[in-house]
Amino acid sequence: MIRVSDLHIEYPWQATAIKAVNGVSFDVNDNDYIALVGPAGSGKSTIMAAIAGLIFPRKGDINVDKFHVNKMSRAKRAKLRANYFSIVFQFSDMISRFTVEENMIVSWHSRNGDLHKQKFKERKKYLCDALEMTDLLKARPTRLSGGQLQKAAIATALIKDAPVILADEPSGDLDPYSSELLQKLIKNENEAGKSVILITHNMELAFDAKTVFEIVDGKVLRVMK
Repeated sequence: MIRVSDLHIEYPWQATAIKAVNGVSFDVNDNDYIALVGPAGSGKSTIMAAIAGLIFPRKGDINVDKFHVNKMSRAKRAKLRANYFSIVFQFSDMISRFTVEENMIVSWHSRNGDLHKQKFKERKKYLCDALEMTDLLKARPTRLSGGQLQKAAIATALIKDAPVILADEPSGDLDPYSSELLQKLIKNENEAGKSVILITHNMELAFDAKTVFEIVDGKVLRVMK
C-alpha cells in the first residue's frame, strides 16, 4: 500500500518559491489503479517523483508498505525504486548506446539480477507482443520515431515486473491504435496484480482507473471517479 499524506513540495524561484504540490493526500491499495489528471504544471509529475523518492517534500509523508520514503537515505530510496517500481517517465531515459533489447536487460537486472532468465524471455515476448514492437528490439533509441521510442520505453520499464507501475503520460507520443494497445496492456497488468498510478491527459485511458483525481494548482480539486 502507498499512502501520500498532506504532501507539500516547493521549487525555489528567484527570491521566492513556487508551490508545486499543496496538501495532497491519497491512498493506493494493493492491486489498485488510480489516475491523476489535470492541466500541465498542476503538480502531477511532481507527486509521482516524490512517491518514487526522487524528490523530497517540504512537508508531509509518503509511505510505501513499511517504508517511510522521505526518511530514507538516497541509497535506500534507490533500492526501493529498483524493487517496487516500474517507472515510465514522460521523457525517455533509455541508454542511447544500447539497443532496445539491451535496455530491457539492464532494467530487468536492476530488480532481478541474473535470476530467472527464462522468465525474462517470456516477459519480453509478452510485452513485445502486447505493444507490437518485436521489430524494434535490435534498434538503438536514437534511430526510433517518437511513437516507437515511447513503446520501447514502456516495455523497458515494465520488463522489471515490479509490483507498482508509475506511468507519466505513457500515451503522449502514441498514435490512437498504439494507445489502445497500451490501454489493454495496463489493464492486463492491473488485473494480474500490479498497482498502477497513471498520469495522463488521455481521458479514455484515465477512466479505466478505479479512481480518478483531478489535480489543479498542486491540490486535489475533486475525485472524478
